[in-house]
Amino acid sequence: MKRSLRILFLSILPILQVSGYQNCGKCCKLPEDPMCHDPRLEVVYLYQDQWPNAFTMTPCGRKFSCYPAGIDSKNVNDGCNGKFQVAELKDCIEVPFPNYCINNPEGGVISNCNGTLTTRGLKHHFISVQTLVYDKKTNRMMCLDAGRARTCNQVLLPASRGGIKLVVVDMCNDCVARIYYFPEDVADLQRSYLISLALDPCKNVAYIADALGYSIIVLDLCTGKSYVAFQDETTRNYPFRLPVSWGQPEYSIGSTGVCSPIISSITLGITPMCLSPCGDKLYYAGLTSRRLYSVCTAALLNRTLTFADVAQTVRNHGGRGMSEGMTCDEQGVVWSGSMENNAISFHNPNCPFAMNCIYIRDPRLSWVYSPIAHEDGYIYFLCPDLQGISLVYPGTGPIGVDRRQKPYVLYRFKRPCGSLCASFCDPATLGLEVCPPDSCSCNDIGVKSH
Repeated sequence: MKRSLRILFLSILPILQVSGYQNCGKCCKLPEDPMCHDPRLEVVYLYQDQWPNAFTMTPCGRKFSCYPAGIDSKNVNDGCNGKFQVAELKDCIEVPFPNYCINNPEGGVISNCNGTLTTRGLKHHFISVQTLVYDKKTNRMMCLDAGRARTCNQVLLPASRGGIKLVVVDMCNDCVARIYYFPEDVADLQRSYLISLALDPCKNVAYIADALGYSIIVLDLCTGKSYVAFQDETTRNYPFRLPVSWGQPEYSIGSTGVCSPIISSITLGITPMCLSPCGDKLYYAGLTSRRLYSVCTAALLNRTLTFADVAQTVRNHGGRGMSEGMTCDEQGVVWSGSMENNAISFHNPNCPFAMNCIYIRDPRLSWVYSPIAHEDGYIYFLCPDLQGISLVYPGTGPIGVDRRQKPYVLYRFKRPCGSLCASFCDPATLGLEVCPPDSCSCNDIGVKSH
């Protein structure tokens, strides 16, 4: 009898282990992340060649991107390869803007003097254009040139005098209208890397983020004079912060030579910034910071104030997620990415609570670059696969491998008409699927024509 019971128990044991001692009588669906391809995202343009870093668009629909040589060594112009820094997007091709010559200096952008590499001080040619801003008031394009190039060994070369500049292009004739240069006490040739720009056409000033100088620079567009307006711990990098994208950590790779790679946390500090609609607040954040800050622009423009005085006007607006860019629409809503959540997030200062929320989640999203709130009612932004660039190391595998997958994508989504403020009467969104699982397919992606 005991032998029979033992045999019976051993025969049903696998069934008990698999079913967990339960027999539901039906297939049970376990909880899971409902994220899928969000139908609100539209593919606007696919980049098949150079790696883009920023995007802007005129009211009439002309589209532009820049391709900085200071981030991607494959964007460096050597005088023969035809690499460009700024291009206009036309159908399926990118045309150097404002012309071919300014993008192609004779001899390239890197000089080798007695075995010492440095970035050339090209006053009238693009070197490493980091961002683009269109000024509707003057119908001009602002092209911020960081003036530093990167070698294939991930050495960010120092700038030379005249290389760090802001180039203004008149969109009526596509000609250079003015060039602003920065003195060395404002933009250090060895250390600075000017990375983003916020324009206030009413005050005729530009606010510029120095990602490696960890400061905010103010440029007077009338006089051409500039100065360092602010720096403190909120503008610095976060040395112990480790971003994670698509389940992979992101370290920075630097080098002091051919065979001496340096792996560290990402060193860039203040990167994204944007102005409030009335221009009284400048929103900003560190590249790997998950916090959104603002500073009073009146304090930045008052040169009698110390950094400590300006810091008294800094406000912490809570978590926003990691993103390379941000933009503010006419309602005062700050849009940015939330890379670790595969999301587009927003900060709405008009809400009584829940000011920071996620608007779109999509598995195609990672680093969100250069969002702009266009007057056509859409938010445009780039997803250039930064996590795959050879400058970034995922913690495993060979160093210096380019893991990017083309095409790089320009997306857009329609801004909502509602207030974006949470309400206790709204249905809960936890576990809500935006689209049916059957419709979430990579093959469903189509490029919109505009």
